[in-house]
Amino acid sequence: MKKALLSLLLAIVCMPMAFGQSKAGAVFTTDTTVCGSYLWPVNNVTYERDTFLVYTQGDSNYVLNLTVRSLNYDTVNAREITGNCVASWNNKIWETAGEYLDTIHMTGQCDSIVKIQVTLNGPDTTWTTEAACDTFFFHNDTLTVSGDYIHLDTATTTTDCHAYGIHLTIVSSMLDTAAVVIRDTTGGCRITWLENTYSFSNVDDTIYGVGKTTMGNCDSLMAIHIVSFDSIQNDTTYVENCGTYRWSVHDVIITTDTADGKALGGIYSHTKISNGCTDNQYLNLTITSIHDTVLKQACESYVYSYISHEGIAGLNDRDTFYVSGIYDTNMYGDTLYSTHFNTRCRTYHTLKLTVDTVEILTRDYVVDTVACDKYEFMFSNLQRVITKSVDTTLVRHVTYGTYCYDSVARVIVTIKHKSVKNYNEIACDSYFWPFTGETYTSSTTKDVVLDSIKNAEGCDSIGRLVLTVNYTPEVSIVGNWHLNPDSTNVAVLKISDNPSDHNTYKWFKDNAATPFSTSDSVSVTVDRNTDIHLETTSHVNGHSCVANNWITITYTLGIDDVETLNVNLYPNPTSRYLNVETADGIKQIVIYNAIGQQVLRHDVDATSTQLDLGALSVGSYTLQIQSLNGEQATRKFIVNK
Repeated sequence: MKKALLSLLLAIVCMPMAFGQSKAGAVFTTDTTVCGSYLWPVNNVTYERDTFLVYTQGDSNYVLNLTVRSLNYDTVNAREITGNCVASWNNKIWETAGEYLDTIHMTGQCDSIVKIQVTLNGPDTTWTTEAACDTFFFHNDTLTVSGDYIHLDTATTTTDCHAYGIHLTIVSSMLDTAAVVIRDTTGGCRITWLENTYSFSNVDDTIYGVGKTTMGNCDSLMAIHIVSFDSIQNDTTYVENCGTYRWSVHDVIITTDTADGKALGGIYSHTKISNGCTDNQYLNLTITSIHDTVLKQACESYVYSYISHEGIAGLNDRDTFYVSGIYDTNMYGDTLYSTHFNTRCRTYHTLKLTVDTVEILTRDYVVDTVACDKYEFMFSNLQRVITKSVDTTLVRHVTYGTYCYDSVARVIVTIKHKSVKNYNEIACDSYFWPFTGETYTSSTTKDVVLDSIKNAEGCDSIGRLVLTVNYTPEVSIVGNWHLNPDSTNVAVLKISDNPSDHNTYKWFKDNAATPFSTSDSVSVTVDRNTDIHLETTSHVNGHSCVANNWITITYTLGIDDVETLNVNLYPNPTSRYLNVETADGIKQIVIYNAIGQQVLRHDVDATSTQLDLGALSVGSYTLQIQSLNGEQATRKFIVNK
């Protein structure tokens, strides 16, 4: 549309020529697109919207074809930027918090005007608490008033600034006007008072000393009055210093520095005579050198580590050198410290370094092997342990005197592993495992390497014992088994403990093969001495353990022949150990085999004992026991291994 209007306007301007009229003036056209506004220099007018205008000046016609694009304003939704001491955004920096308008220049588009909300949090401040007398020096400032003070660390960046702050308390000194009179001194022309030394030259001098206030432990002035004094004063000062020392007595600088870092020094004297007073000053000085030389030799490179000014070695406190030469440590990080006579000195080291090149040895070797679980070998004087299959090359830098070389090894190791073989066992009371040579009396799981048994990969087997130990029931027979025919021929017997649901009972008479009862109590009719055998079986986890008890029912007229000794044996049968108990006490035990031979004799003197029957063969045995009061009893038991 605008192009059509422009063409029409040009046609109108040029019409006079077409109708033979006088010649028309020149036509100048401005066709432009701008952002925001446009100042047309022809008429010096600013336009802020699209404009199509013809302006005639003299014989000339000026045509303005203007397109105005709007600027993008967003002054409602402010962009928030933050910082410590300053904030930056869009290549601009703000040092004061507040709201600002900023222009965003965009290629091919009109600029955008945005509102900026600047928030400054201030520096990250480290605070300490201090107390001082009269004055306190804080970063080149002398402070005399209590308060909080902040010093900005200029070494930090503007965007990540740091400051140091103190909470300061100032206590003022005070003057004690009560003079202390010293009437007789032996200190020469100086006197030591209140842990300080004061000089004087005449009798009746008044000297102000330094004491402590009662508030804040600050110094206060106190007065002393000198009445008399000696004329000669001898003083010796002991000093340890680094490099040089300035002796203030007569303003002289003493230096004794060597390259080997040794502690040197000497004794110096100075005499001063004033107003009849002789003052002899002696200086006993020890000087620690602050320079030494370090000789080093390395292969390819050398890492020089040093201690920082805090006295702590860190990861960054090191430099790496690749070329031989002489290096001053002042140029490479901080200085080292050395200690002589408890004096800590900054020591400047000169590093004389020789860096040798590395030659690769042709004497390489190959490790190619198969191992079980792990493989250990020495490489370049270092112990190596491999726990998984590898195919790799090892390289180690080696220095031998002034010769540097690489030691190279090809390592091919195949690692195989042991296998586990389970031994599941159930036993009564105890179990002896031959692989460990140990006897176990409780359920357990044990592993042992069986080097005599190899698995399919040729490695040792691991024997794993999974043991369940059940226990033989501890029961005994109680009742009246000593019968008198004149009274009764029936013995009533039962087990000593309450019956258990896990136990079964079998009663046998005179070694019969078939039990005459399976109850926990019985009544037995006899006409003679009768042997009774009780077999108690516990049933736990599908496994049985058996306990055997024997008694003899005596059926005798004579009272002297009645056996009254109550004896308990267990476990019965037994594989090795037999426990014997009686409340009357045991004096002696004798054991006979089935053919009447004595196989064991044991003196006891106790109410119970445990017999080791490991040397006895499998079979039936008779145990004869004598009590401490002379009574005897006989019991039978079985060894069953």
